[in-house]
Amino acid sequence: MTALASSRDLPPLELTAPSHPSSVTETRKRVAEYAAAGGARRDDVELAVAEAVANAVVHAFGGREDGVIKVRAEIDGPDYLVVEIADFGFGITTYGRSPRAGFGLPIISALADSVEIQTGDRGTRLALSFPRAS
Repeated sequence: MTALASSRDLPPLELTAPSHPSSVTETRKRVAEYAAAGGARRDDVELAVAEAVANAVVHAFGGREDGVIKVRAEIDGPDYLVVEIADFGFGITTYGRSPRAGFGLPIISALADSVEIQTGDRGTRLALSFPRAS
C-alpha cells in the first residue's frame, strides 16, 4: 500500500496549545509529521504552521501567555491537506504592531496553495491548503 492510499484513513489531527513560544516548536513538529504521512510537502507545511502559530503567540494576546491556539489538520480529498490555525485573541490589526511585523503572512502565502483569513475582535482563523503528491 502506498503512503497516499494509506493516508485516506488518516484521522484529523487536533491540537490545543497555550500562547507560549514553546508551543511553536511542538505544534510545527506534530503537524509536519502529519503532513508527511498525508503526502504533503513536510517542509512547506512545517514552516507555514510555525509562522502562523508564532504570529498567534506574538500578536494575538498582547503578550499574555494564557491564550489558547487551536490547530487542526486533515486530508481533504485526494488532492489537499488543510490546516486550520485559530486563536481567540484580538484579531489582526495595524494598531500597536511591532516594526518587525509583516513577514509571517507573506511567507505563509508563498508556501500554501491557498490561504483564507478570518479575523475580528474574537480572534483569527487561518485555513491553509497544501497540495498532496500525485
